Amino acid sequence: MFTWDFFLSAVIDGLAYSSMIYMASLGLVIIFGLMDVFNLAHGAFFGLGAYLFVTLYYLTGNFVLSAAVTLALGALVGLATERLVIKPVYGNPLAQLLVTMGLMTLLFTLIQLIWPTGLTFPETSNFLVSGYIEVGSLRVRVYKLLLASFGFLLFAAVSLVLSKTMFGVKLRAGTESRELAEVFGINVSTLFMVAFSLGVALAFLGGALVAPLTHATVELPVYFSLLSFAIPVVGGMKSYTGAFYASLLIGFIDRFTAYFAPWITFAIDLFVMIIVLVVKPEGLFGR
Repeated sequence: MFTWDFFLSAVIDGLAYSSMIYMASLGLVIIFGLMDVFNLAHGAFFGLGAYLFVTLYYLTGNFVLSAAVTLALGALVGLATERLVIKPVYGNPLAQLLVTMGLMTLLFTLIQLIWPTGLTFPETSNFLVSGYIEVGSLRVRVYKLLLASFGFLLFAAVSLVLSKTMFGVKLRAGTESRELAEVFGINVSTLFMVAFSLGVALAFLGGALVAPLTHATVELPVYFSLLSFAIPVVGGMKSYTGAFYASLLIGFIDRFTAYFAPWITFAIDLFVMIIVLVVKPEGLFGR
């Protein structure tokens, strides 16, 4: 039966879930959409970030410190991956698919070996993480509101960096024409190294921030791996703004479907992607 509390609960869940999807896909938007690198291991990086964060939280009991260390580890993993795995196969999409598929398989195996049963994020005394507030007769977890807000702040920060800074201008120039960018003195190799490391670090951070709600489960990297590829497709490969709006679209459709027809929740996400590919193959905001 429809009630306003029911509707408000679905809206809040939709905003939180949209932020989760956006954080999962943002690194891939940079790596896949802007750099034209097919990174099938992105979902594994996201899942690994969740596992590392929960492990660090058990060790330190400090949420911010655990998230910061996870972000730093993600940047280091991204740096090593770009130098050792990705750099030799720039410009070769088939080789990129093969090497990142191998890396994905390796990371999935390591996750299952180290954390075979997954990790549950513990209940804490921190009000912002585990607390609830009353909105009318509705009981809402505070962390969902924080997660939704962080998604909007992250979108604003990324938009500012990519559109208003020299790093963003150089990155877009390097992806449009690497040879021409190098002629104008841009060190594209270093630029791509930094951008790839940033993309992987954001994947680690995304996994860390969703862990308090989803926990670190075996299904987490697989589930968000598929969703993270759906977002650039729906929003447009080279559109970082499109990724945000696509996340909102899929997030709200997914959550409202979960409230009324939970048995088709995941299928509806992929169905939206198929419809967009048929109607507008370049994506909703693609050019």
